[in-house]
Amino acid sequence: GAQEHFYLEPHGSFAIPGEGNEMKLICSTQNPTKTQILVSHVLGITTNNVVVTVKRMGGGFGGKETRSCHVSCAAALAAYKLRKPVKFILDRDVDMTTT
Repeated sequence: GAQEHFYLEPHGSFAIPGEGNEMKLICSTQNPTKTQILVSHVLGITTNNVVVTVKRMGGGFGGKETRSCHVSCAAALAAYKLRKPVKFILDRDVDMTTT
């Protein structure tokens, strides 16, 4: 069978729209640059308008390198369309089946 990454916290992202096309994300990722690039692509804006911050994270064990990007993109898209902050945190069961 396959091996599953079992990180200590589930994937989560908090997207906050700024002025114009700006988007700020606070998320649990081990690759903020990849998240920035993918979010800018999904929103159709330049990467310099997307700021990704990782407050703190431990126990990712490599499982948050790229698998967290879909959560950040979904939160950013909802925040961009609604012009309101949006927070997504996956339930552990959903997290394990979608990643």
